[in-house]
Amino acid sequence: MNSVNEIFELLSVSPQEANSRAISLLESAKSQEDKDSINWARAYVLVELKEFVEAMETWQGLFERTQSHKALHQIGFVHRCAGNLSMALKVFDQELALISNDDAQSIAVNLYEQTYCNLLLGYIRKAHEFFTRYEGLTLNEIDLIERGCFFRLKGDLYKSSDRDTAKVAYEESLKFFMEAEDEISSLEIKERLSAL
Repeated sequence: MNSVNEIFELLSVSPQEANSRAISLLESAKSQEDKDSINWARAYVLVELKEFVEAMETWQGLFERTQSHKALHQIGFVHRCAGNLSMALKVFDQELALISNDDAQSIAVNLYEQTYCNLLLGYIRKAHEFFTRYEGLTLNEIDLIERGCFFRLKGDLYKSSDRDTAKVAYEESLKFFMEAEDEISSLEIKERLSAL
């Protein structure tokens, strides 16, 4: 089994075990590429363990070495998970400037986060502005999880102002999450539908 997949599989069972396994794998990693992959997975584990500072340092190190907008995105993700929403928005704004205009998938992921953070902050008009840009993107490939997240976000955005639109969006989200066999997200959507 691929070592990164092993970390993610352990994460769903026990974040502590996933962290221990990642540390063990890092000690035996032979190349920088292997270390980067293991550290990337381990940083997700650290977020789950609420070890935000170490997760941030891990992705910051990857960003400084690679200048990859994806590593910068993860720094914004850690800020969001830690509740630092204003800082997360600043990071996502910096990331958007680094993304190539023809990389619609990365732009979609960025606009999702910008919409979500603005929604969490209560900046509804701003959230709608980012979501409209997100909705207008043409994606070259269907990613079941991304589509599930898109419709979940649409439901969240409209649940207070337009219950019918929210219901349809949540139903679409549920279809994508079920097709992706994402049981946790499917359950979340069922709860949102029940609460409407």
